[in-house]
Amino acid sequence: LKRDCTRVKTPWNLQQARQLVAGFIEHSNTVRLHSAIGYVTPNDRLENRHEEIFKSRDQKLEAARQRRKLKRQQQMVLTT
Repeated sequence: LKRDCTRVKTPWNLQQARQLVAGFIEHSNTVRLHSAIGYVTPNDRLENRHEEIFKSRDQKLEAARQRRKLKRQQQMVLTT
């Protein structure tokens, strides 16, 4: 909190400090991906959207693997 929030934007009074911290917490909970919970936001985890996110990621990874596989196969055909 100190390193990423209050030292970056030094508050001049208590009201500014509260606004900075509230914004930091909001960002941390709704935007920032957390590695400890599978690179989803705490809000996504809390609202049970994480399984859908994981499924979507897995589908994208599998599609990328298939594209790479096809590309390698095409390159092998061209070189032979």
